[in-house]
Amino acid sequence: MVHEVIVFAGLMPHAPILVPGVGGERLGEASATARAMTTVASHALSARPDTLVLISPHSPRQPGAFGLWRTRRLRGSLDRFGSPDDEVDLPLDRTFAERFETEAIRSGLRTWEISHGPLDHGAIVPLCYLHTAGWSGSTVIVSLNYPGDGGIETLGRALTVTAKALSRRIAIIASGDMSHRLTPSAPAGYDPEARHFDESFIELLRSGAYRDIGRLDPEQQERAAEDVVDSTWVALAACDYRTDGHEVLSYEGPFGVGYGVAILFEPRDRSTVAPADLDQGKRTLSKFDDLPAVARRALEAEFAGGPGAPPFQAGGELAEPHGVFVTVRTDTGELRGCRGTLEAKEADLIHETWHNAVAGALHDYRFPPMEAADLPRMKFSVTVLGALEPAASEADLDPAVYGVVVTAADGRKGVLLPGIGGIDSVEQQLAITRHKAGIAPDEWITMQRFRARCFKEPGFVEERG
Repeated sequence: MVHEVIVFAGLMPHAPILVPGVGGERLGEASATARAMTTVASHALSARPDTLVLISPHSPRQPGAFGLWRTRRLRGSLDRFGSPDDEVDLPLDRTFAERFETEAIRSGLRTWEISHGPLDHGAIVPLCYLHTAGWSGSTVIVSLNYPGDGGIETLGRALTVTAKALSRRIAIIASGDMSHRLTPSAPAGYDPEARHFDESFIELLRSGAYRDIGRLDPEQQERAAEDVVDSTWVALAACDYRTDGHEVLSYEGPFGVGYGVAILFEPRDRSTVAPADLDQGKRTLSKFDDLPAVARRALEAEFAGGPGAPPFQAGGELAEPHGVFVTVRTDTGELRGCRGTLEAKEADLIHETWHNAVAGALHDYRFPPMEAADLPRMKFSVTVLGALEPAASEADLDPAVYGVVVTAADGRKGVLLPGIGGIDSVEQQLAITRHKAGIAPDEWITMQRFRARCFKEPGFVEERG
């Protein structure tokens, strides 16, 4: 059932003036909105989610594709709005983001990774309220495609499928402001249709006529200059349009922009799927040779509905951050998956290996996702990367010593690890790496090299030829 994994859904506006450090005395003109946002944040946290999913209409967009923030930490502040102290710094739930990307692609959607830059105010403003309420946990932030591109309902359903697959309790926050043209002094100018849009939208939420949100007049939406419909629609679709506990907490437009705050879904029965912890305590691991066992344990936990984070703590040489690639092969040497990070995205090698093991086994799109029954036949290797260095020419490369990264002018990038059996020349190394990235043999590239150390499970073998 939906409420086993979706434990809360809410709508919050994102105008920076709604944050006390930006709004100052003027926030008193929107006090009803601020109080309602505090209520939504409190209800979201009281649902005890494992992961918070926020849909922001101001995160970077691409036509025809939904974006997923994939930075190591989700950071941003309202510095450009005059309040640098209003900031957020939250851990990304990488496992959820990777599985969500897989489910979206399986559903026929296109996705892309937002891999750099600070968070937008569409994410920061709601997160400031959630942070004040006590949220510091795993978070996923989703950006939308272009208006009219479609796929909104499908994206919402993919959220639910992901949460069920991972046995995650998730709270969803739709970030969105309503009409931006309520008054002649409004930031986008004035349009008399703007207020009619707000009235229609709020009435749908009040009455629980959620499925009608997709039937709103597109022309009226455009005239209103709103950015609330699509993000709200994603949340409603994820909840299968259920209306348990729904309530419009506030609506006002003191600055010419409509601010609606609502509880969209709050199940009365909060019984949940509680993943069993596979370890009673955290054991310290400190040797590189421990990493293949960490990779295997990550998949055991994944298939058992266990912890989304490693039940180990890093000590010794594992306490340093490095890029890591995890390779999965069958016991006869057939490649089954390989994913990794060129530079560290986690605080230590245990966390880096844990996340990349799940990615390699379940999210390498060259292969179907591994299933629990496959695990006994699989062997893991973990490659720990050194620093990236520029390679000016082929003379700087050696496939036995250095891995290589090639990058085309438009950002397409291919990576090949060092020491792969059957790759004996730089020409082979570059040809394979170009092919992996879809870069033609005659295209201009830049090259980087890196040293690496590989640690293998007993019995790990590679096919040759």
